[in-house]
Amino acid sequence: MKRLKSGDVGHGENFGAYQVWPTSRPEIELEKGEKLAIPVRIRSTGAETLTVTVEPGSPWKLRKETSGDYWLDILAEGGAQATPASAKLTVDFGSSRSEIQVKLKTSVPVDNLVVTPKDIDFGDLPVAGLSGSVKRFGIRKLVGSFHIKTLSSTLPFLKLEQATMVDGSNYVIRVSIDQSKAKPGSYSGSVVVETDEAHRVEIPVKIKIVSN
Repeated sequence: MKRLKSGDVGHGENFGAYQVWPTSRPEIELEKGEKLAIPVRIRSTGAETLTVTVEPGSPWKLRKETSGDYWLDILAEGGAQATPASAKLTVDFGSSRSEIQVKLKTSVPVDNLVVTPKDIDFGDLPVAGLSGSVKRFGIRKLVGSFHIKTLSSTLPFLKLEQATMVDGSNYVIRVSIDQSKAKPGSYSGSVVVETDEAHRVEIPVKIKIVSN
């Protein structure tokens, strides 16, 4: 429910004699390839006994609890692009009948793993000032969770330290220089981040070390 971008978790939607919770128009962001079940409840708001049916051929399942509540189990799938889906429900209560269209809207971020900034440039640094030079970059995931598995660099004199901002979604990497290993020269390399989901991100690094 926390991942829904629409709906009222506290009150749901009222349609006179019945309530749809949390919404009849769920919107959600998914990772590419992710599958997520979203339960939608239909409940009487008064003494009426509801009978709810779903149109034949619907990909979503409708189930009834002993309390009289109905649940529509929606399966949201994160394909290569957003795919809208819907189901028509018929609600009978007493001598009246109502129809509602439950519509699902999904979106899949193109770049789910975001690095800021996308590259690091230390500029020109004297050998004596290397130990005090520090750069940072952040890496976060827009949807879903991840953890950093390994940090490495193609430049052997770079030191990398990881700080957790939000566990599972947001990290900051501190990049500094080991003065004992650095020598004058112009360097281009990268910092490599590998995650527990087999994702590999490379952040370009440039630095020019000059003699004092």
